[in-house]
Amino acid sequence: MSEIACPSCGQERETVQGDYQYRESGLDNVWICGIEIFHCPCGESSALIPNILELHQTIAKCLLQQKRRLTGKEIRFLRKRMAMKGKDFAKLAGVDNATVSRWENEKEAPSDPADRFIRLFYAIRMELHREAEELIKNIFPEIKPGQPTIPIHVMADRMGHLSCSSECR
Repeated sequence: MSEIACPSCGQERETVQGDYQYRESGLDNVWICGIEIFHCPCGESSALIPNILELHQTIAKCLLQQKRRLTGKEIRFLRKRMAMKGKDFAKLAGVDNATVSRWENEKEAPSDPADRFIRLFYAIRMELHREAEELIKNIFPEIKPGQPTIPIHVMADRMGHLSCSSECR
């Protein structure tokens, strides 16, 4: 194990190998197993967390795979991981900002379709990176009532590749 100075009192203490409840994530149910943990007699406790970006990505993947509805804290974790403000997230989800706030504060549970949207949106945004931004804007446009049906034109090039077009040529 290694020697490390306490951030509160400055004393050097040895770390121990163990399991650490990672409350810094904003989630109560995340434990990091088998890492170095620092305990100081002054009461300060911390952990040497390797690769925090990979850790957060792994937590998010675990959340997406669970077979129960996301909790408010889990929704907040995913939204913050996407670096989105609540109002922007609400707009894309097609709900008002107060609804997202009620979800995240566990005053109201999201519907099953909303839960699925959150998981799908996160997966698309975080896995496709830059390309996802335009894709998301096109897949999840702001829906306004009373809009007319527009023709869909699919064009084939010489190689047989298909693409959308504003009109037939």
